Amino acid sequence: MKGIWAICAIALTLTGCGEKTDEQLIKSAQEAVKKELTSKYKPGECDNWTFMASGGAVSKRAAIAVCDDNFNVSKGLTFSDVKVYRHESGGAVCGIVSGHTDISRIGARFVYQDGDSESVAIKKSKHPMREQEKDSKSLELIKLENKLFESWSTLCQ
Repeated sequence: MKGIWAICAIALTLTGCGEKTDEQLIKSAQEAVKKELTSKYKPGECDNWTFMASGGAVSKRAAIAVCDDNFNVSKGLTFSDVKVYRHESGGAVCGIVSGHTDISRIGARFVYQDGDSESVAIKKSKHPMREQEKDSKSLELIKLENKLFESWSTLCQ
């Protein structure tokens, strides 16, 4: 029994006293990104909007915006330019995720922060729903989201 505890202690020492390896951090980041993107996607929503647009209940522009706004994770995700950063407060993983909406391709940058409050920030390459309106509140919201992501991006250094 003493041998098992000794092996565990050596393993913890070799891995940095229980810190996750880069591979473990990357896997956690990818799972968190996938979970976040999945939570934003509503299956069938595009079909509903396309049907309403065909009957004239909503504009075709609005239907396209809905269909092109979020990742359809079931069509697959590709991760690239993924890098791990270590800080006193924990690890961070930054990179790019690519995939498809219901009608086209989409990409996003992400920042994942490991630690007590595992969290992820995602900045999509496009915002068709918000950009459709082009009113001052929608544009201001996009600016605020960009500033928030810039703040998160400081973990990528």
